[in-house]
Amino acid sequence: METHITPRKSYRDEFLPVDPVSMPERGTDLSDVGRTLRKRWPSAAAVATAVFAGVSFSTVTQTPDYQSETLILLDKKTGVSIEPTVPLQDGYTAKDLSTEIQILQSRSLVSKAVAQLENSFSNLSVEDVVRNLSIRQAGDADVLIVSYTDRDPERAKAVLEALGNTYVDYSLERQRSEATNAIGFIKEQLPEAQKELNQSASAIREFREKNGIVDPDTHATQVVSIKQSLEQQARDVEIALNRTQRKYQELRLQVSKAGQNPDAALPAAILSQDTVYQQLATQLKEIEAKYTEESSRFYDTHPVVQNLLRQRESMRQLLQYRSQRVLGSAVGQVDITDVSGYGKIQQDLAAQLLEVETELAAQSSQLQSIRQAQAQVENNFEKIPTLQQAYADLEREFKVKSEAVNRFLEKLQELQISEAQEIAPWQILEPPYLPENPVSPNIKRNLLLGLIAGGLLGIGAAILLERTDQRVKGVEEAKELTGLPTLALVPRVSAPVIESYRGQNGEAIRYGSAFTEAVRSLGLNLRYLGAKDEVKTLAFTSSTPSEGKSTLTYNLARVLAELGHRVLLVDADMRKPTVHQMIKQPNALGLSSAIATDRPWRQLIHADDSGKLHIMTSGPMPPNPVVLLESQKMSELLQEWRQVYDYVLLDTTPILGVTDAQSVATKVDSVVFVAAIERATRSTVFQSMEILARTRCHVAGLVVNMVDSEHESYYYSYYYSPYGGGNGNGNGNGNGHNGNGHNGNGHNGNGQMDDAISRTQDILNDLFRRN
Repeated sequence: METHITPRKSYRDEFLPVDPVSMPERGTDLSDVGRTLRKRWPSAAAVATAVFAGVSFSTVTQTPDYQSETLILLDKKTGVSIEPTVPLQDGYTAKDLSTEIQILQSRSLVSKAVAQLENSFSNLSVEDVVRNLSIRQAGDADVLIVSYTDRDPERAKAVLEALGNTYVDYSLERQRSEATNAIGFIKEQLPEAQKELNQSASAIREFREKNGIVDPDTHATQVVSIKQSLEQQARDVEIALNRTQRKYQELRLQVSKAGQNPDAALPAAILSQDTVYQQLATQLKEIEAKYTEESSRFYDTHPVVQNLLRQRESMRQLLQYRSQRVLGSAVGQVDITDVSGYGKIQQDLAAQLLEVETELAAQSSQLQSIRQAQAQVENNFEKIPTLQQAYADLEREFKVKSEAVNRFLEKLQELQISEAQEIAPWQILEPPYLPENPVSPNIKRNLLLGLIAGGLLGIGAAILLERTDQRVKGVEEAKELTGLPTLALVPRVSAPVIESYRGQNGEAIRYGSAFTEAVRSLGLNLRYLGAKDEVKTLAFTSSTPSEGKSTLTYNLARVLAELGHRVLLVDADMRKPTVHQMIKQPNALGLSSAIATDRPWRQLIHADDSGKLHIMTSGPMPPNPVVLLESQKMSELLQEWRQVYDYVLLDTTPILGVTDAQSVATKVDSVVFVAAIERATRSTVFQSMEILARTRCHVAGLVVNMVDSEHESYYYSYYYSPYGGGNGNGNGNGNGHNGNGHNGNGHNGNGQMDDAISRTQDILNDLFRRN
């Protein structure tokens, strides 16, 4: 299948340059570091050597120091220090001894120790001892490690002995002093604490007397019990009251059925049970009977009848008076003349009704009493939370003050015992020793650290130089900066000339160098640029000089001619022409002559032995090359060359600095941009892409020149062995058809060739046979 690159109408629309400032930095891996060190090894070696030499010199010339140590135990049981504790695992707490360490390093204590050594070491000063003294805590234990460094080992030991004695004496003095001060403080505070405790106890007693309770919790339990009991009693009385009310209503109904007024039955029943009233009622009945009898015999005016009337009226008045005394205000509910007429049944009903009404009144009174008791209990119940809170506060205050008094008493007893003791709470666990080996300098360690530091700083310096270098360092970076498809990757070689080996029958039997094959690959890729619009005229430019553009163009022309194409190479760099030097011809006549004079251009070319390659040098340098390149004559020459040759290659000036290349770029079919690794910089490539974009010329692609085979994993080892087989171990990247993203892949040894490479070989052999 044939691959090709479709020509683009607008370079600006297709490819935009990437700003080198916004370009992300690539990460630095181990392979990058290795390549950087191989490239920058002199700088890295210089830095590493300087660092190692400085460390070595400092180590050798340094005066040795000796260090001695002693261990001091701080007895926390007999001591009276109130230092904060640090919680540890398993519930154990260790004291923070930072305060003790600061005190022991103070000048007042150190001066006492130095005073003991005045006779033995007269030149010893307090400042020297403080500066060389080190005290630290041994882990979480109450042990201090006291170390002293000195150039004299005997003096180091003597200083520690004197310090140890001073520290032990200080602990004994501090114990006594602290105990005495603490005893005085406790005796001063104890009466006030006891007074507050008594006040708290009095407050609890007053609370109990005022509220009539001993314990609010117990009182709450009793109130709840009473409340529940009253609720049960109220329910029972309400049930009995309802039952009595129903019975009362039934009796009233029975009384009504018996012909009595239920409201009058009760007063009548009461009167029926009154003896005096019954006697008077009986007498009234007798008088009524006599009156009836006599009235039938005599007229109403008869004295006997009149006398009976007066007796009857007097008896009624007595009944009225008696009933009023018995019934009170209810006397109006009964007819005093009919009371005596009640029968046995009516009396029994009235008596039952009276009894039920009495029971109903008693039950109502009982329920009212229970309701009043419930209200009182509810009131007491609502006060319980307040009483409990107040009592809890009083009890808590009493407990706190009681504990404070107890602690004062216990601490007072401990301090009195401690004050009476004569044993120092601190003791020396390990006496100082006489050091034999110096602690500084540690020659082996210093030299090792110097070697490591020198190596790291050397590597860092190399990486720093590499990262600050703005030159393009890799193929991917060039592709990101330009945004162009890669046409070829040309390796860095000492002699950039193509090599060709032919057999006696003209067939190519072996490839040449990696450079040769890269240029041939570029030549093959150029064939596919004209898939739609024929591309014959190509201008080659770069961002800066010395990127190998002219050498690459010249060798490409040779390759295209070798492939059987008619090629014209034109040196359009009239400022610094180089093509005439490559073909070793004078530059007296050339492109400038063809444009500026009427001399036929065919008389100005140089042909090779095959006749396929024609070369036109730049000619004499004109005052203003841009005028010639922008002329109509230049456009006419390009059109004429398109008709005569298969390819017209123009070697132009760099795109930056002068406008020669811009003038040519707008007249040719396409432009090939050449970027050399370690020659072009990010800024120059970026500016070149902007200029090409402004000219709106068509850019065919990118040729990356001077590629480091190791830096880009770009190996060409298989180029140096025949394609016919063998046990090659090449693991590089082939550079087959690189147009339009088709990159040939290298081989992994064992003599197996990639299909793309095989097709390329067949094409080349076929071309050589035809030639």
